[in-house]
Amino acid sequence: MRVDQNSLTDQLSTTASRPAESQRIQVDTATTGGAAPVAGDRVDLSGLAGRISQSMQALASQTAQRVGQLQKEFQAGRYQPDAQQIAGAMARS
Repeated sequence: MRVDQNSLTDQLSTTASRPAESQRIQVDTATTGGAAPVAGDRVDLSGLAGRISQSMQALASQTAQRVGQLQKEFQAGRYQPDAQQIAGAMARS
């Protein structure tokens, strides 16, 4: 399986920028004959959307920390990437 890192990053950043959305669907099955309303089906997606949003924010934070760490290593002259890994990644793309 091959994952295109650029499209994955674009997709994650687009999704992470969206606010947590809440969608509620409620079906009222009451009759019009004056009877008390009967509870219908209900779906609440706000909890799931909130957890997804938190996960996306945590991933973005971790990525930013890693980039900052690599930047410091590079500026200090300590960053030494593996040439064979780079060549292999370039050959696979």
